[in-house]
Amino acid sequence: MIIMKKLQVILTLTALLAFGLKATAQSFNAGLLAGANFSQVDGDSYFGYNQLGWTAGVFVNLPFSDYFSGQMELRYSLMGAHSSVKEVREYNYNPYDLRLHYIEIPLMLRCNLGFFRIGSKRLDFITLEAGASLDLRMKATEDVDGDFQVTTRRWNFFSATGNVGLHFAITKHLGIGARFMYSVVPSRFTGNPGWFYNQYYNKVIQATVTYTFYSPLR
Repeated sequence: MIIMKKLQVILTLTALLAFGLKATAQSFNAGLLAGANFSQVDGDSYFGYNQLGWTAGVFVNLPFSDYFSGQMELRYSLMGAHSSVKEVREYNYNPYDLRLHYIEIPLMLRCNLGFFRIGSKRLDFITLEAGASLDLRMKATEDVDGDFQVTTRRWNFFSATGNVGLHFAITKHLGIGARFMYSVVPSRFTGNPGWFYNQYYNKVIQATVTYTFYSPLR
Protein backbone atom coordinates (compact mmCIF):
# COMPACT_ATOMS: atom_id res chain seq x y z
CA MET A 1 0.00 0.00 0.00
CA ILE A 2 2.79 2.44 0.89
CA ILE A 3 4.65 1.63 -2.32
CA MET A 4 1.49 2.23 -4.36
CA LYS A 5 1.01 5.63 -2.74
CA LYS A 6 4.61 6.54 -3.57
CA LEU A 7 4.15 5.43 -7.16
CA GLN A 8 1.00 7.55 -7.42
CA VAL A 9 2.95 10.59 -6.25
CA ILE A 10 5.72 9.94 -8.78
CA LEU A 11 3.26 9.42 -11.63
CA THR A 12 1.46 12.66 -10.73
CA LEU A 13 4.73 14.58 -10.71
CA THR A 14 5.74 13.01 -14.01
CA ALA A 15 2.42 14.09 -15.53
CA LEU A 16 2.99 17.64 -14.29
CA LEU A 17 6.46 17.63 -15.83
CA ALA A 18 5.04 16.41 -19.14
CA PHE A 19 2.32 19.08 -19.04
CA GLY A 20 4.90 21.79 -18.41
CA LEU A 21 7.02 20.44 -21.26
CA LYS A 22 4.04 20.58 -23.62
CA ALA A 23 3.09 24.08 -22.49
CA THR A 24 6.58 25.41 -23.31
CA ALA A 25 7.15 23.30 -26.43
CA GLN A 26 8.02 26.35 -28.53
CA SER A 27 11.17 27.19 -26.59
CA PHE A 28 12.39 24.45 -24.27
CA ASN A 29 15.47 22.26 -24.39
CA ALA A 30 15.40 18.77 -22.86
CA GLY A 31 17.96 16.11 -22.11
CA LEU A 32 19.32 13.25 -20.05
CA LEU A 33 21.74 13.19 -17.14
CA ALA A 34 23.64 10.56 -15.17
CA GLY A 35 26.44 10.61 -12.64
CA ALA A 36 27.77 9.85 -9.19
CA ASN A 37 26.93 11.03 -5.66
CA PHE A 38 29.51 11.24 -2.87
CA SER A 39 27.48 11.69 0.29
CA GLN A 40 27.35 11.74 4.06
CA VAL A 41 24.73 12.58 6.69
CA ASP A 42 25.23 15.43 9.13
CA GLY A 43 23.84 14.43 12.51
CA ASP A 44 25.18 10.89 12.76
CA SER A 45 28.57 10.01 14.22
CA TYR A 46 30.27 9.25 10.89
CA PHE A 47 32.26 11.67 8.76
CA GLY A 48 33.44 11.99 5.18
CA TYR A 49 31.84 11.65 1.76
CA ASN A 50 32.24 7.89 1.87
CA GLN A 51 28.90 6.70 0.53
CA LEU A 52 29.17 6.29 -3.23
CA GLY A 53 25.83 6.36 -5.01
CA TRP A 54 24.52 7.28 -8.43
CA THR A 55 21.96 9.54 -10.02
CA ALA A 56 20.10 9.45 -13.34
CA GLY A 57 17.18 11.31 -14.84
CA VAL A 58 15.80 13.83 -17.33
CA PHE A 59 15.62 17.61 -17.43
CA VAL A 60 13.73 20.38 -19.19
CA ASN A 61 15.44 23.76 -19.64
CA LEU A 62 13.48 26.93 -20.45
CA PRO A 63 15.53 29.98 -21.56
CA PHE A 64 14.40 33.33 -20.12
CA SER A 65 16.98 35.46 -21.95
CA ASP A 66 20.37 35.14 -23.61
CA TYR A 67 22.04 34.34 -20.29
CA PHE A 68 19.34 33.16 -17.86
CA SER A 69 17.20 30.05 -17.85
CA GLY A 70 15.17 27.83 -15.56
CA GLN A 71 15.57 24.08 -15.34
CA MET A 72 13.32 21.36 -13.92
CA GLU A 73 14.64 17.84 -13.38
CA LEU A 74 13.21 14.47 -12.45
CA ARG A 75 15.83 12.02 -11.22
CA TYR A 76 16.62 9.04 -9.05
CA SER A 77 19.45 9.46 -6.53
CA LEU A 78 21.16 7.17 -4.03
CA MET A 79 22.57 8.98 -1.00
CA GLY A 80 23.53 8.00 2.54
CA ALA A 81 26.53 7.44 4.78
CA HIS A 82 29.32 4.89 5.11
CA SER A 83 31.94 4.33 7.78
CA SER A 84 35.57 4.86 6.79
CA VAL A 85 38.36 2.35 7.45
CA LYS A 86 39.91 4.82 9.92
CA GLU A 87 36.69 5.15 11.91
CA VAL A 88 36.38 1.38 12.23
CA ARG A 89 40.03 0.51 12.91
CA GLU A 90 41.27 3.49 14.91
CA TYR A 91 38.13 4.81 16.57
CA ASN A 92 36.45 1.41 17.11
CA TYR A 93 33.24 2.51 15.39
CA ASN A 94 30.86 -0.19 14.20
CA PRO A 95 30.98 -0.76 10.43
CA TYR A 96 28.07 1.24 9.07
CA ASP A 97 26.27 1.59 5.75
CA LEU A 98 23.20 3.78 5.17
CA ARG A 99 21.48 3.90 1.79
CA LEU A 100 18.75 6.43 1.08
CA HIS A 101 16.90 6.08 -2.22
CA TYR A 102 15.22 9.27 -3.46
CA ILE A 103 13.17 10.56 -6.33
CA GLU A 104 14.32 14.17 -6.67
CA ILE A 105 12.63 17.10 -8.40
CA PRO A 106 15.15 19.97 -8.59
CA LEU A 107 14.13 23.46 -9.75
CA MET A 108 17.22 25.42 -10.78
CA LEU A 109 17.93 28.99 -11.87
CA ARG A 110 20.86 29.02 -14.28
CA CYS A 111 23.15 31.87 -15.39
CA ASN A 112 25.41 31.48 -18.40
CA LEU A 113 28.67 33.43 -18.17
CA GLY A 114 28.76 34.37 -21.85
CA PHE A 115 28.83 38.06 -20.92
CA PHE A 116 32.28 37.56 -19.35
CA ARG A 117 35.54 37.38 -21.31
CA ILE A 118 39.09 36.36 -20.48
CA GLY A 119 41.07 38.11 -23.17
CA SER A 120 39.23 37.28 -26.37
CA LYS A 121 37.67 34.10 -24.92
CA ARG A 122 34.01 34.26 -23.92
CA LEU A 123 32.99 32.11 -20.95
CA ASP A 124 29.77 30.97 -22.61
CA PHE A 125 30.69 27.34 -21.91
CA ILE A 126 30.28 27.88 -18.14
CA THR A 127 26.90 28.07 -16.41
CA LEU A 128 26.28 28.81 -12.74
CA GLU A 129 23.19 27.28 -11.16
CA ALA A 130 21.35 27.45 -7.85
CA GLY A 131 18.03 26.15 -6.62
CA ALA A 132 16.26 23.59 -4.48
CA SER A 133 14.78 20.15 -4.89
CA LEU A 134 11.85 18.27 -3.42
CA ASP A 135 13.06 14.82 -2.38
CA LEU A 136 10.73 11.83 -2.05
CA ARG A 137 12.29 8.99 -0.08
CA MET A 138 11.51 5.65 -1.68
CA LYS A 139 13.53 3.31 0.53
CA ALA A 140 16.05 3.42 3.37
CA THR A 141 18.32 0.65 4.61
CA GLU A 142 20.93 0.54 7.38
CA ASP A 143 23.64 -2.04 7.97
CA VAL A 144 25.27 -1.68 11.40
CA ASP A 145 28.02 -4.24 12.04
CA GLY A 146 26.34 -6.78 9.79
CA ASP A 147 22.82 -6.18 11.19
CA PHE A 148 20.90 -5.25 8.04
CA GLN A 149 17.59 -3.45 8.53
CA VAL A 150 15.03 -1.72 6.35
CA THR A 151 14.50 1.54 8.25
CA THR A 152 12.04 3.40 6.04
CA ARG A 153 9.92 4.67 8.93
CA ARG A 154 12.88 6.41 10.56
CA TRP A 155 13.44 8.70 7.58
CA ASN A 156 11.08 11.40 6.34
CA PHE A 157 9.16 10.69 3.16
CA PHE A 158 9.39 14.36 2.14
CA SER A 159 12.64 16.29 2.35
CA ALA A 160 14.15 19.26 0.53
CA THR A 161 17.67 20.08 -0.57
CA GLY A 162 19.45 23.29 -1.55
CA ASN A 163 21.72 23.01 -4.60
CA VAL A 164 24.53 25.14 -6.03
CA GLY A 165 26.75 24.12 -8.91
CA LEU A 166 28.63 24.63 -12.15
CA HIS A 167 28.01 23.20 -15.59
CA PHE A 168 30.56 23.09 -18.41
CA ALA A 169 29.50 22.66 -22.04
CA ILE A 170 31.93 20.40 -23.89
CA THR A 171 30.02 20.34 -27.17
CA LYS A 172 26.64 21.63 -28.30
CA HIS A 173 24.97 18.58 -26.75
CA LEU A 174 27.42 17.13 -24.22
CA GLY A 175 28.32 18.66 -20.86
CA ILE A 176 29.60 17.91 -17.37
CA GLY A 177 28.37 19.33 -14.09
CA ALA A 178 29.19 19.46 -10.40
CA ARG A 179 26.89 20.35 -7.51
CA PHE A 180 27.00 20.72 -3.76
CA MET A 181 23.74 19.67 -2.12
CA TYR A 182 22.61 20.14 1.48
CA SER A 183 19.25 19.46 3.13
CA VAL A 184 17.19 22.56 3.94
CA VAL A 185 14.52 20.30 5.46
CA PRO A 186 15.85 17.48 7.68
CA SER A 187 15.91 14.05 6.09
CA ARG A 188 15.21 12.66 9.56
CA PHE A 189 13.89 14.25 12.76
CA THR A 190 15.41 12.82 15.91
CA GLY A 191 12.72 14.08 18.28
CA ASN A 192 15.12 16.53 19.91
CA PRO A 193 14.08 20.20 20.00
CA GLY A 194 15.28 22.54 17.31
CA TRP A 195 15.03 22.58 13.52
CA PHE A 196 18.67 23.27 12.68
CA TYR A 197 20.30 21.26 15.45
CA ASN A 198 20.17 17.63 16.56
CA GLN A 199 18.61 16.52 13.28
CA TYR A 200 19.86 14.59 10.25
CA TYR A 201 20.76 16.34 6.99
CA ASN A 202 21.94 14.95 3.66
CA LYS A 203 25.22 16.41 2.42
CA VAL A 204 26.25 15.51 -1.13
CA ILE A 205 28.88 16.30 -3.75
CA GLN A 206 27.52 15.31 -7.13
CA ALA A 207 29.17 14.92 -10.55
CA THR A 208 27.09 14.40 -13.71
CA VAL A 209 27.31 14.05 -17.46
CA THR A 210 24.48 15.66 -19.44
CA TYR A 211 23.20 15.25 -22.97
CA THR A 212 20.88 17.94 -24.37
CA PHE A 213 18.34 17.39 -27.13
CA TYR A 214 17.55 20.82 -28.54
CA SER A 215 13.91 21.52 -29.31
CA PRO A 216 13.15 21.08 -33.02
CA LEU A 217 10.74 24.03 -32.74
CA ARG A 218 13.36 26.57 -31.75
